[in-house]
Amino acid sequence: MIILGIETSCDETALALIEKRLDQQGQPECRVLASLVHSQADLHSAYGGVYPSLAKREHGHNLVPLLHQLFLKASEAGWPETENKESIEKQVLADLAKNFQDTIDMNRSEVSPQNPELFETFAAAHFLKEKIWPIELIAVTEGPGLEPALWVGINFARLLSELWQCPVVPINHMEGHIVGSLWSDKIRATTWQKLAVPEWPAIALLISGGHTELVTVNSPGQYQIIGQTRDDAVGEAFDKAARLLGLPYPGGPHLSLWARQAEDLGLESPVKLPRPMIHSEDCDFSFSGLKTAVLYAVREAPLDTKGLMSEDFKKALALEFELAVTEVLASKLSRAIEVTGARTIILGGGVSANTRIRNRLVITAAKLGIPVFLPDHQITGDNALMIALAAAWYDHPTLSATELKAQGTKTLNEPRV
Repeated sequence: MIILGIETSCDETALALIEKRLDQQGQPECRVLASLVHSQADLHSAYGGVYPSLAKREHGHNLVPLLHQLFLKASEAGWPETENKESIEKQVLADLAKNFQDTIDMNRSEVSPQNPELFETFAAAHFLKEKIWPIELIAVTEGPGLEPALWVGINFARLLSELWQCPVVPINHMEGHIVGSLWSDKIRATTWQKLAVPEWPAIALLISGGHTELVTVNSPGQYQIIGQTRDDAVGEAFDKAARLLGLPYPGGPHLSLWARQAEDLGLESPVKLPRPMIHSEDCDFSFSGLKTAVLYAVREAPLDTKGLMSEDFKKALALEFELAVTEVLASKLSRAIEVTGARTIILGGGVSANTRIRNRLVITAAKLGIPVFLPDHQITGDNALMIALAAAWYDHPTLSATELKAQGTKTLNEPRV
């Protein structure tokens, strides 16, 4: 089965193409035909964060050209493997051209006003009617995320579904992060690889710019959120702290670089930051107070003769911030395992790229004597590969194009409405 993944939940426009089959034990294995991510980070940096209307517009501009690039890349890898005979192909392509025009005509009144950039580029996409692309399933992020951005991906899935007459699977973005961490090895293009089969129940720690959650995974598709942030997500806290230190958006990677430099230089922060809720009996998080503590530390920092904080002070404070976050995450994860009796740890989300956090959770897992699954660095951030893999992990209910809708605040354990 060939699956196209679509991801537009925030400021990454992403598409992926995978092939799925079952092994002799009936377990899914997949190979990546192509995967592309177009980041909008440079555009949003001027705003210090993601600007939803800009993200929506850029997704509309980017999706169709990115799909063309995706198909070209997959073609270099030998997909599609077969072509129709010329006599048959002419009729099939004629039908395809008609389906393409019908799809445009049927969706003009609805999609064009909502996503004009997407509709315009789709209507001009000659590659969609000049060659047969044998997609058997479309997987698209339905939420959570920025609803205007999500709708662009949803509408793109609707257009392609009607054109190719293939079903669509709406995928929860956070489920994608869980599944993306279950590759048994480093992702290798065009190589058949299996998704790992964890010991159940597993506990997933999902850490990103918009989410901080502890989720019990009882089996594929069976989730229960047992802890989450009460205010800022951990990635959001990284970005806010970085901005206070004068670092550009996205601030998390820049702050972590300073933290590593501070450690290499043996710098110690004169300010001890709080470890919010680290001793609470529940599995919830709070990072707003930690960000506020950074604000106070910056306001009260010693200044040089030019009225500026020293670089060493800022780097030491960055290290102290990262240590505080890491200690809270490790402590809450241990608490969640104690509560649930989890036999496996799954780490996912954009912040899971942080080396200190990864290393600390590997140590935590070793102390507890249970395995930990970490995502390959190339799919820690938002990407469509994890969305396609989620569709391949187990049989999801499929929807028709008209049943699709964006659900910006949908949680993992929330039933479909």
